[in-house]
Amino acid sequence: MRVAAGVILIIAAVMNLFAAFGYLASGALVGGAGKLTTMAEEQSRKQGRELTEEQKASFAQLNDTSSKMKNVAGPLMGFGVFLLVTVGTSIAGAVSLFRRKAVKFVMVAACLAIAAEVLSMVVVGAVLRLPIGFGKVLFSSFGLVGGVLGILGARQIAAMSAEPAVAPPVAAQM
Repeated sequence: MRVAAGVILIIAAVMNLFAAFGYLASGALVGGAGKLTTMAEEQSRKQGRELTEEQKASFAQLNDTSSKMKNVAGPLMGFGVFLLVTVGTSIAGAVSLFRRKAVKFVMVAACLAIAAEVLSMVVVGAVLRLPIGFGKVLFSSFGLVGGVLGILGARQIAAMSAEPAVAPPVAAQM
């Protein structure tokens, strides 16, 4: 069970790594879209060219969209950083499971893996307002199953390393 939990935690960590890069890039793109249009307008003025009506309309649409999504950029990037932290803890927890060490750390890593998958459902559903489809549930199941198996593996390690109970003293015979 420990080996299966470790392997599944590593698989979930790799998927969360790519998801973290996606959330970080999305947050940066949404947050920086307004600055991009401003910089493009300034550069065209410096070069002595005026923007065409099509370019002005495109920039206006981009500014409008980025102003509507401005409050989403921070949470997306924050969740991306949280996922990067859980990637590290999941891999370290998996190694600890393989080595049969650090029971408390494995518990923390497994709980963070579960929390990351639950929060990803919340971010996709509530913040991004996207439907949660079969693919999202399938990919999140790796982290959930890995976290549950990690907790069970940590309990198994704790039970193996526990000292045996001391036998009660034997009553004196009469």
